[in-house]
Amino acid sequence: MSTGPTALRRVLLIEPDGLVRGTVASVCRELQLARVRQEISVAAGEQWLKSGSPQALLLSLAEGDVALEFLQRLRAGTLPCAADLPVVAMAREGNAELVLRLKELEVRRLLLQPFRLRDVIHTLEQLWPLEEPLSA
Repeated sequence: MSTGPTALRRVLLIEPDGLVRGTVASVCRELQLARVRQEISVAAGEQWLKSGSPQALLLSLAEGDVALEFLQRLRAGTLPCAADLPVVAMAREGNAELVLRLKELEVRRLLLQPFRLRDVIHTLEQLWPLEEPLSA
């Protein structure tokens, strides 16, 4: 299903690697999958949340505990966005402890880097049911 530009989902992408950020945003724009707001760090993403309202979050775990604490605050409802916001995490590696922690924080998927762009696209497409109405 292709949607027009005004109906695109809003995704906040927090990723320190400019190449990854730019590529994901470009592909999402080209495929009319989502409007991606790119931020370089958790602090910058949190600042943007004061005025933006994403419908999903793609979060790099490169900042370690800072990223996990951000997710914890998101789920606790202390950030200016929905506490049940769909979250996809991205990491260079993952162990059982990290996977368990992400599961506790209701992360929908962990993408291990380097990942294929089609994995990101497929993941974003699966975040929302086709019949779910778009909010204004």
